Amino acid sequence: MIPVYSVAQIRAVEAQEKSKRGETSLMKQAAAHLASTAVAMLAEGHSTEPAFVVALIGPGNNGGDGLYALAELQQQKISTLALQCHEQINAEAAAAYQAAGGTILDLSDGDGELANASLVIDAIYGLGYRAGSDVPSVPAGVRVLACDVPSGLDPETGVAQDSVLRAERTVTFGAMKAGLLSVDGPLVTGEITVADLEFDFSSVQPGTQLVDEQAARELLDQHRSWRDAGRHKYQRGVLGLIAGSDLYPGAAQLTAKAAVACGVGLLRTHVPDSIQPLMAVSVPESVPLDDEQIKEALSFSRRQIHGKSAKIKAWAIGPGLDGRTPPTGAIADVFASPQPAVIDASGLDVVPAGPSEQPRVLTPHAKELRMLLGRAGVKITPDELSQDPIRWTRWAALAYNAVVLLKGPTSYIVAPNGDSLMVSHSAPELATAGSGDVLTGILGYMLSDSSLTGTEGLRTVPNRRMMELTACAAYIHGHLGRVTAADGTVNASRLIDNLPKVMKQFGF
Repeated sequence: MIPVYSVAQIRAVEAQEKSKRGETSLMKQAAAHLASTAVAMLAEGHSTEPAFVVALIGPGNNGGDGLYALAELQQQKISTLALQCHEQINAEAAAAYQAAGGTILDLSDGDGELANASLVIDAIYGLGYRAGSDVPSVPAGVRVLACDVPSGLDPETGVAQDSVLRAERTVTFGAMKAGLLSVDGPLVTGEITVADLEFDFSSVQPGTQLVDEQAARELLDQHRSWRDAGRHKYQRGVLGLIAGSDLYPGAAQLTAKAAVACGVGLLRTHVPDSIQPLMAVSVPESVPLDDEQIKEALSFSRRQIHGKSAKIKAWAIGPGLDGRTPPTGAIADVFASPQPAVIDASGLDVVPAGPSEQPRVLTPHAKELRMLLGRAGVKITPDELSQDPIRWTRWAALAYNAVVLLKGPTSYIVAPNGDSLMVSHSAPELATAGSGDVLTGILGYMLSDSSLTGTEGLRTVPNRRMMELTACAAYIHGHLGRVTAADGTVNASRLIDNLPKVMKQFGF
């Protein structure tokens, strides 16, 4: 996992490194990473024209990084130009660039060259950006490589001004900054590379950690065994789904299809009688589950929560329930059980706050999180939530004694003890009806499989493992969105169509 730090933490560590190694040494080290990324990006282009790199140079060390990077490119016989965006620039770096044969022009004199650039390096502000600072425009279609932080993006809050320079890639130095992953960050940074520059963060505790693909694979493999190949269907995960209504029959079917597409051993579905025929046709693998059978399954689970023959190992509750209709009494019985559950959509309207022996994951979007907080007596505005999402997700996790997944371009996963993880997938195509139902199906399956939870017998799933699996489900969901968007527009049904091959990529 990738540790994520605040700007204040990074500045403090950076100051220590400067005192030990000197500013110029650090700038040259950063420039080497920037230049190598620029060369890689140029190699990816298919233009037959000679490469031409233009850098926008700001006043501080960020501008120095850009100038030293241009000097390296000059030495590799790549044509470059530096456009000075401020009255003052780093004199030592400027001299090194000019000694390498480079040219520096004022932005006003050379901005016409931006349209001719194979690549633009944005080295204007970095951590020194302040809201409202001038950000020059770049012609549409020109590729941009951001040095540390895209200009126009607040590195602490992740709020970007309208004129932000959207990057294809960002090389960030020292460590991952919170703002690169928050609010607007995932929409403007492109692919992020962390060049750690051998900074020593041993004395600093990160605010959270980012789950990337490698981390997701490692977390999923934590409890897997070669013996899993010999399991029968009841050992591969039995999921109970309580969902659907006359008003919203589709959500239950989408969640059920997603769970089946993931490879769940057995799916038991508790849906209204009126939509059971639809479920039988659209998800013939599912087995109906009535109130009496739920009580029987819950009684059995008290004796063997995650045993090899447990009738139901985990629950998914909420997709498509009609909030205007009193929920079935079975939901209250399930909430009182010790089996793990993922609760989404209208299930969030009825989940009780306070202590519980049930390991739960609540999966709200921003509006639903404010509703949950309001029910717990905490009133916040949309702006307050967007400015500090981890803080308010922590409040909800504590109030409901549950792992809470706040969904968005960056998803925040927080446990009741305050531990947190982040998943940043930059897949805006997932903002479509039914996408959340698919995520519920994925996570519901994961919670039902003891080879993933690592629990057997009467032990309940620890909140830490609930949080890790939630992050894995969120990562797979984001990857699924990107895969689906690669060959067409995205809807929930197309997500489900691609789910089996994506799950296989992650070892299922």
